[in-house]
Amino acid sequence: MLLGIQHRTELTYGDPVSESVMELRVMPRSDKNQTLRAFNLKVGPEAPVFSHRDWMDNQAHHFTIPDFHDRVVIVAGSTVETHPKFVELAQAEDRLPLTELNPRFQDFLGFLGPVQRDARLVQFAEQVGLFRCARAAEAVLLVTTRLRERLEYKKGVTSSVTTVCDVLDVGQGVCQDFSHVGLALMRMVGIPARYVSGYLYRESPRELETHAWCEAYVPSLGWVGVDPTHSEPASEGHVAVAVGRSYADVPPNRGVYRGDAEERIAVQVTIDRFDDDLASLPPFSPGSFDVPIFRDGPAARRERAMNLRQLEQQQQQQ
Repeated sequence: MLLGIQHRTELTYGDPVSESVMELRVMPRSDKNQTLRAFNLKVGPEAPVFSHRDWMDNQAHHFTIPDFHDRVVIVAGSTVETHPKFVELAQAEDRLPLTELNPRFQDFLGFLGPVQRDARLVQFAEQVGLFRCARAAEAVLLVTTRLRERLEYKKGVTSSVTTVCDVLDVGQGVCQDFSHVGLALMRMVGIPARYVSGYLYRESPRELETHAWCEAYVPSLGWVGVDPTHSEPASEGHVAVAVGRSYADVPPNRGVYRGDAEERIAVQVTIDRFDDDLASLPPFSPGSFDVPIFRDGPAARRERAMNLRQLEQQQQQQ
């Protein structure tokens, strides 16, 4: 499957800020499940963008805007060829507990950050029979298919800093929360599990936003993707961008800015499927990007921001 993805992020500030430093993880990976055919990244106000590989081999980009500004626009365009995932997870015979794991898997067995061990989660695991699973594959599939009995999918009730304990308090959440709870359950029975950030393409309904799911390590198969939010294995429509211990390792963007202004963020993702015949062609560039060109200097931007504040004050007084 050949997919074109455009990920647009716009940060706006109530008052001009004098400096922004940003780190991004928006470039899809290339691995056994997918091939990145093309990638382009644009930033406004224009700034040099640098990149590096992090400790999990994710591609990270970073930039600094040193002048006064009242918004930042980031647009990432990707062309990704995904490959069918023929994984016979149910047939894997790896027995629990998993033994002789390489020490590097310890990062994906611990409870840290938002992935917490909670007595209510232990109770749920006992109810669904997780601790009675003899095989790792059986446990992974059980978590994938039964988690929706404990959580309801609902937007707007959690945030990027919500922990597993917080999610259990409200019993609701989004894909990030389902993934964190899924990680906690698998780690409870000794299965290394990691967080995956990325995108999900479906013909219907379209999910025009970022997505998250889990990967479990089953020794005979390697890392296997499962999507607790949709109660199914990761499919050809899942496009991975970054992997880590939790969301805290791999947010699409994070940064700091100098100033007292309130920051607001708006994100838009569009995913289009291309003709599969194009997969045999050489890599090609994503479509055109709609990135504003910031031509005015710091003084002009400060003046524009002051004019906007005065206009807002006048409107409030009317």
